[in-house]
Amino acid sequence: MHLLDGKAKAMVVTSSRAAAVRYKKGFDAYLQKHPEHKGIRALVAFSGKITGSQIMHADDAQAGEEFIIDEGDEFTEISMNPDAKSPDLRIAFDRPEFRVMIVADKFQTGFDQPKLVSMYNDKKIANEVEIVQTYSRLNRTAPGKDVTFIIDFANDPEVIRAAFAKYDAGAQIHEIQDPNVIYTIKGRLDEAGFYDESDVEAFQVARFKSIQALIETDSSSHKALYAATQAPTDAFNDAMKVTREAIEAADLAFDKAQKLGNEAGMKQADFERKEAAQALQQLLGFKTDLAKFVRTYHYVAQLIELGDPDLEGFAAFAKLLSKRLDGVAPEAVDLQGLLLTGFDIKAREDNQAEGEEPEVLNPMGAGGGKGPVGMPVYIAEIVEKLNALFGEATPLKDRAAFADQTLSILSENALVMAQVENNAKDQALKGNLPGAVMNAVVRAMTSHSGIAELLLKDPQTMQAYTSFLFDLLKEGKRIDMDLLESS
Repeated sequence: MHLLDGKAKAMVVTSSRAAAVRYKKGFDAYLQKHPEHKGIRALVAFSGKITGSQIMHADDAQAGEEFIIDEGDEFTEISMNPDAKSPDLRIAFDRPEFRVMIVADKFQTGFDQPKLVSMYNDKKIANEVEIVQTYSRLNRTAPGKDVTFIIDFANDPEVIRAAFAKYDAGAQIHEIQDPNVIYTIKGRLDEAGFYDESDVEAFQVARFKSIQALIETDSSSHKALYAATQAPTDAFNDAMKVTREAIEAADLAFDKAQKLGNEAGMKQADFERKEAAQALQQLLGFKTDLAKFVRTYHYVAQLIELGDPDLEGFAAFAKLLSKRLDGVAPEAVDLQGLLLTGFDIKAREDNQAEGEEPEVLNPMGAGGGKGPVGMPVYIAEIVEKLNALFGEATPLKDRAAFADQTLSILSENALVMAQVENNAKDQALKGNLPGAVMNAVVRAMTSHSGIAELLLKDPQTMQAYTSFLFDLLKEGKRIDMDLLESS
């Protein structure tokens, strides 16, 4: 709940009105017993009126005094939300203190709350359309919103996947990971050598800034976080620059040797080009592994307690470093989501009980960040950028075809091409290019409606996509669909 500068919200989807009332009573009781969560309130949404006899369980006395009620007690949405101050809970939920919405057959469709980042589903959903609509409540974008969570206690993952596959051919559900996968990926990141222990320690110091400083939006803590990732960022960017320059030099040497008929020179240049291409794939693999580590850690940490504070600190370090390597602007990074907002002290168990099986989840595998073998370097870079922009939910060929179509439209615009060819990126982006990209995206909607709508709804992604297209136009590159599919 510390995400989005402490404004993130969650939804709890319950199976019935009775369950919603019980969740609300339990949630309120928990908050009363835990003053460290003061400022967080819950709303409950359900229709009509429900009586105590419909809510009561035989074991309520053991469950806690908050569940002891009379059969004749009546509960309505209004009576259970005395501080809402508005009959429209959509409006009330937008207030900062209301961070959790508990629902029973309400607000699962047609409800837009951009700050909604988490969903806990305790309802069996049989209708495929309702599954997609319910989960999609988290799709709305907000500044700094880069992660969402859904914990579903009631539905079969394959049913969820099948429901989404009807609307998205690329829909996937990765199986739960073996926790050791996190350490495997981290081992590869450590070996790359772009950061050392001192960088991570400096980041940890910055994270231990007081909550009061955070509330006062003390910019010094933000500067310290960025300073701790500056050296790794510079090291990676410098390596990328050197590698790209090596590739360009090898290409020039090959062309020169070819014109002179110098077979030995051509072989040497080709060898150097392949070495540089391999180095570039390793760099791109580091970026991929960094993003995968962040996703995997946050997912596994929602399911089990890892009990490794050093790993938790590294995950925050990796998240900010990943953002910086992707060129995300500081104002678009949810820095509060990286800071330590609380801690607990627990005894650490040194040894596992004899004969006890270790806790293992279904493995997905650590994977690897290296680019596909044999894929040309510039194609590998384009694939990596398309993945960063649009994710991997839609098939790669669809993403590439969409980008190629918009490139074709832009290349026919003489004014835009003149501005791209004769200006640096920052100047070109102030000219006709952004408007031309917008028009090209609109024109491409007929054949790629999903990707086009994503761009039109998300200004940040549109801005990043425009920058990506500028790079391709500037370098005279096009997306060779035949080469992409054959790699």
